[in-house]
Amino acid sequence: MAGAMAEATPPAVGDIAARRAMWEPIIGAAGTAQPIPADVKTSGHYTAGDGTQISMRWYVKEGAKPGPAVLFFHGGGYIFGHIDLFDGPVSRYVSSSGVPMLSVEYRRAPEHSFPTRSEMPTQR
Repeated sequence: MAGAMAEATPPAVGDIAARRAMWEPIIGAAGTAQPIPADVKTSGHYTAGDGTQISMRWYVKEGAKPGPAVLFFHGGGYIFGHIDLFDGPVSRYVSSSGVPMLSVEYRRAPEHSFPTRSEMPTQR
């Protein structure tokens, strides 16, 4: 994989589709390079603040005692990546640490700007 990355020509600045096409398979391959632990269970959840559903995935190790948890936002510079690409790494973190994680999807740029209109404060 390192050889393929070294030989790859970076997409042009602003070519979001090409960046997604280049990086998402690499991230996915790295995420599935090791098996997902059998002792971690997941459940899907959603939230909606402005009419758009945002996916969340809860990871918990079987038999883990209640305690602190980690809130996880995947990498990708807000332009690429998605929650599914990080199932392997998040599951392995949870399995090895016993600490549950909530992985949260986010709306990517440039399709969505930040903050969204509903998140902007109102002026009086």
